[in-house]
Amino acid sequence: MKKIFIKYNPYSLETEFTIDGQPLPENSRIGELACSGSRLQDWVEELPSILIEECNDNDFDITFHGTSADYEDLAEVLTQAHQRKELEASLQRIAAKETTDKEALIDEVFEQIQQGPFDELRDPEITNAFQIAKGKDFEVCVVATMSAGKSTLINAMLGAKLMPSKQEACTAIITKIKDTKGSHKWKAQVYGKDGNLLATCDNLTYQDMEKFNSNTNVSTILAEGDIPFVSSKEVSLVLIDTPGPNNSTDPEHERIQSEFLNKNSKSLVLYVTEGTFSTDDNNKLLGRVAKSMEVGGKQSKDRFIFVINKIDGRGKEDGDLSQTLDKVRAHLKLHGIEKANLFPAAALPALNIRLLDSGADLDDDTIDETEMRVRKFNRETNKDFHLEQYASLPASVRKNIQNKLEEAQKAKDANKEALIHTGIPSIEAAIRQYVEKYAKSAKIKNIVDAFMHKVKELDCVEKVKRDINGNKEESERIALQIQAIKRNIDDAKSAQAFTDDVEDTVIEVSDGVKRNAEVVAKKYRELIK
Repeated sequence: MKKIFIKYNPYSLETEFTIDGQPLPENSRIGELACSGSRLQDWVEELPSILIEECNDNDFDITFHGTSADYEDLAEVLTQAHQRKELEASLQRIAAKETTDKEALIDEVFEQIQQGPFDELRDPEITNAFQIAKGKDFEVCVVATMSAGKSTLINAMLGAKLMPSKQEACTAIITKIKDTKGSHKWKAQVYGKDGNLLATCDNLTYQDMEKFNSNTNVSTILAEGDIPFVSSKEVSLVLIDTPGPNNSTDPEHERIQSEFLNKNSKSLVLYVTEGTFSTDDNNKLLGRVAKSMEVGGKQSKDRFIFVINKIDGRGKEDGDLSQTLDKVRAHLKLHGIEKANLFPAAALPALNIRLLDSGADLDDDTIDETEMRVRKFNRETNKDFHLEQYASLPASVRKNIQNKLEEAQKAKDANKEALIHTGIPSIEAAIRQYVEKYAKSAKIKNIVDAFMHKVKELDCVEKVKRDINGNKEESERIALQIQAIKRNIDDAKSAQAFTDDVEDTVIEVSDGVKRNAEVVAKKYRELIK
C-alpha cells in the first residue's frame, strides 16, 4: 500500500504531492499535470491510472488537504476507479479554509490595507479586486481582432442576434451583457464618453444595437437579459465585448482593450481568432494577452480560453484539424503562452441552428445554408468537424457532452447533433464550469494577485526596511499589519520572503531595534509553518 498526500490550494492553484513521504520525481507525469497554475479538476480524472502506473501498485491510502468541493471531486474519481475494479483506496480529508471562510475575511483584509502604512496599497486596482470579490458579478472578457467572428460567437451563446457583426471596424464601445434570470427580453442603458446616461431601451433589438454602435458619442452599453447556458443563482455572468484593435482605423480600440486585459481583477478571458495569426494586429494582441497572463512571474492559463473560430470554412486542402491546432499551440508558445486551452468552433452555423430552432424569421438562403451545414457536421465520414472532441475540457464534462450527443442521435434530432459538433456547447460548458465551480475561489485569487502584484511593483519591502531602521516603535506595528494582511490572503511564499527581508534587516539595526525585529521575524516563522 502506498501512502499518498495531496495538498491543493484553489486560491493560488498550487499542489503539494508526496508518495510515502517523498516528493515526486522530476519526470513524474503527476508533477507535470499538477504543476503550479493548474486546477485540480484539470488533472484529477487522470490521477488513478497515473498513480497505478508510477507506483506500480493499486492499493492506496490517500490524505487530501483541501476544500470540501475539491475533496468531493477527488472522492468521486476514486469511487469510479474502484467501481471499475482498477484500485483500492482509502481517503481522508484535512479541512482547509472554505470560500465562505475567505469571503468573511474580505472586509477585514480590505480595512487592514486601507488603514495600513502604505499609501501605494490603497491602489484602485486592489480596491477594484475587493469590490468584485464582494459582488455577485462574474466577468468574462471577450477579445479579438477585427473579423474573427467575436460578435457572432457572443450571439451564438446568447441564442439571439443581438450584437452587430461588421467587417469594418466599429466605434470604440464596450458592451457589458449581464445575465438576468426570468427576463424574456433584453434591456439596455447607454452611456456617453462623459459618463452620462444617453438613452435607455426596454426592448433591445439588433437594430438598436446597430444604431448605438454607429454613434460616436456612445462609450458603454449595459445590457441585461437571460444568458441561457448558465443557471447559477449565486453568481451573475457578465459577458464583456471589447472593441477589437485596428490601428489603421481607430487607435482608441487598442487602448481600451489593453486597459481591460491589464486589469489584475479580470476573471475569465475569451480570445477569439481564426487561427491564422497572420496580421500585425493579431500578433500585437497575442503579445498583450501573454503579458496579461503573467501573474507573479507565472502564467494564469486557467483564466484564458482560446476560441479558434470559423472552422466550418475549412476544406480538404487545409489538412487535418489536429495538425492545425498543433500549429496554433506552437504559435502561442512563441508568444510565451504554454499549454493553451483551445476550443475550435463554428459560431455562425451554431447561431443559425439556434435561430432556426427558435422559430426566428430567416431568409431562404440562410435556411438552405444552415441545412447544408447541419448535414456536413453530422456526416460520419467528416469527423474533423466533430469539434467537441478537440475541446480542452475535463473528462467528466466531455462525458456529459457525449451523453447529450447520443441523446440527440437517438432522437434523430439533426440540428441538436450538429449544434454539439459546432463546438459552441463545449465553450459554454467551460464557462459554466468556471462560473459554478471556480467563481468564488477565482475572485479571492484575484485579490491575492492584485495585492502581490502591487507589492512587487512598488517594492514595499524596501519601505519596511527603511521604517524599521528609522523608527523602533513603528517597526513592529508595520510588520504586524503586513503580517495580518498576508495571513488572511493566505500567501505563504510572500510571507516567507518578507520574513527573510526582516531578518536581513536585523543585522543592520541597533541592538534595541534588533531585539524588536527578531520578535517580528519569529512570529512570521510561526505563522507560515
